[in-house]
This record gives sequence, structure tokens and C-alpha cells, in this order.
Amino acid sequence: TMIIQKERVSHMFRERIRQAYSRLSPNKKKVADFLMEFHHDAAFMTASQLARHLNVDVATVVRFAQDIGYAGYPALAREVQSLVKGELKAAHEFAAGKAKAESLFVKIMLEERENIEQSLMNIPADTVQQVVAILKAAKNIYIIAQGEALDLARFFATRLRLQGLQVETLSGDSVVLALALSGLTADDVVVGLGHSKFAVETAGAIRFARERGAKTVGLVSTHASPVAHVAESVILCPSKSMTPVLSFGSMASVMDAILQMIVLEQPDKAAEQQANFEQTYIELVKEQRENFVALEKDIARAG
Repeated sequence: TMIIQKERVSHMFRERIRQAYSRLSPNKKKVADFLMEFHHDAAFMTASQLARHLNVDVATVVRFAQDIGYAGYPALAREVQSLVKGELKAAHEFAAGKAKAESLFVKIMLEERENIEQSLMNIPADTVQQVVAILKAAKNIYIIAQGEALDLARFFATRLRLQGLQVETLSGDSVVLALALSGLTADDVVVGLGHSKFAVETAGAIRFARERGAKTVGLVSTHASPVAHVAESVILCPSKSMTPVLSFGSMASVMDAILQMIVLEQPDKAAEQQANFEQTYIELVKEQRENFVALEKDIARAG
């Protein structure tokens, strides 16, 4: 059985890019997006090779590295290389303990496991702990998603509500967002799901929430997601897939892990909430049964 390395590979360059992204020029953003999305390809490129690949000036690449806090591009490249080497080491350990993929189903499931492995390697433990803390302390939680990610948002919201948290799910519709977020305060938390590069409306809502002083969290499938550029706390949930349909597996797993952490940190409250839910359900079913019996009698008399 493979043991996941405890030492997290370096990801400081990603944090620096996130912090500086809004101030970058369009060409520098091209460099930033490539490093975020294709760091394996960029790791061993020289500044001139990267510039040629992105069709920008070499000076742009050098100034980009300086703008995000490095002495020059070589220093940035060394950090990216360190990340890639750590990921390759983890991948080798993974492969050594991996069963042979004898069916398409097994291949797909192994890829799902690889997405989760990537999450484990790239999510700092203190970031997750911080997210758990702000969710527990929130007066209101708003989870925003678009398209197919909206159903996943509803799943997450339902499970959080079972823990006694005040949670509302919102689509990217501007009217819906305006109505729900008009009263945001610093006690509220806005969570944005950035499952694709098209989550522009979600990113806009996150930016609005930050301006209003609310705390913001982004669950993203890639660091190039527009949500990752604006949320305060960002958790990576890779969506690599063998098909054009992106995977939701790691994002659902991260959501479940956050929920389980909340439950483990307040077991008495969780048990009380579960008991209240079960009792309410029993009472509702009993009421509905009595109504059905009465309806059945009315129909019989009418017949």
C-alpha cells in the first residue's frame, strides 16, 4: 500500500500569482495562466522558450517573475521544478502500489484516485482547517455554482444544513445573486465552485462578496479558474478525466472531508442535529400517513 508523502511540495509560486493576478498585464496573465495550468510543461523551459511558446517577449517573462516576488525567472523556475519533482516522486510511489488496470472502469477509478492524490499533495492542511473554522462560525453560508456544478453545490449545502448551519445555494443568475447577497455582512461566508473556466459569474459574485467584507472560499478544479483568482481561501479539486467530461470526484471528496471535519470537531452537536432530523422526519411521515388515510376514506365515500 502506498504511503502518501507527508511533506507538501512547494506551491508558493501559485500563491504569489494569485495575490498579484489582478495587477498583471494581459501578456503577464498569459504567463501566469500557463504556469498555473501547465506547470509540468513550464518547469524545465527557459525564459526564452516559455516566451516563444506563449508568443510574448522574453522581458515580459522576466518582469512577470519579478512582479510576483522573485529575483528573476531562474528562481521561479527552480520552485516550479521542485513542485514537479515532488509530484513525480509521488506518482512513482503511486504506480509501484497500483493494481493493473484490467478494465475501463478500473482505469477511470484509478484516475479518480489520482485526482484525490493531487488534492492531498497540493492542499495545505492549514487552509482546510481555516475553511472549516469560518464555515462553523458563519452566520449565513452562500454556495454559488453554475451549470452542472449547481447540483453538487446543493448536495454540499444539504449536508451542511444537517449540521445546523444556515446555508443557501445560488445559481450564477445576476438577479438571484443580487437578491440574496444585498445584505451580506462580515459574518457571512460565500463559497464559489469553479469547476471550469466558464465560472465567470461565480467569480464576480466572490469578488463582490470580498468587497462587502464577507469571507470567501473557492473550490476549484484548476488554479486557472476565475474563482481561484478572487477567493481568499482556495482549495484545489483536480478534475482530470479520460473524456471531455470533467470529473467531479475530487471536489465531492473534498466537500465530504470538510463536512466530516465539522462533525468530528462538534460530535455532540452533530448527534443532536441528526436526532432532530430523524424525529422531524418521523413526525412528517406520520402526518402524511394520516392525511393519506383520510383521503382514501373520502374517495371511498365519494365512490
